[in-house]
Amino acid sequence: MRIAAVIVALLLLAGGVDATRGWLIALTVLTGLGMLRLRPWRPLAFTPHVDVRMASFVLASLLLAGTVEANRDWLIVMAAVTGVAAFCPRIVALDRFGQRDRGRRRDKWRRGRHRWDWQWDWTGDDWR
Repeated sequence: MRIAAVIVALLLLAGGVDATRGWLIALTVLTGLGMLRLRPWRPLAFTPHVDVRMASFVLASLLLAGTVEANRDWLIVMAAVTGVAAFCPRIVALDRFGQRDRGRRRDKWRRGRHRWDWQWDWTGDDWR
């Protein structure tokens, strides 16, 4: 989805397609789908990425709403932001949802450790 969004942004910039409402809707949909963590085993759990992918979606939404004019300068910014979002999206990341810690715990479990890496507050004195 992210590479398709880059292709549409570059086509808009090059003038291969006109910056009409249909192409801006397609760009917004592609960046929106690229922003979400879609998992086939949990189809209704949408957790957004809070990084450059979010910026590309917001910019595409602003272009669609008409808040910013779809002239050459804004299309250059859109192509640059979607390119960064497609190929190095975690360059600026504010992941407040704790996704990294969950993945690390899962990886430790898969590597052969037979217990979870939780920090228990147990001192061994359960007679008190």
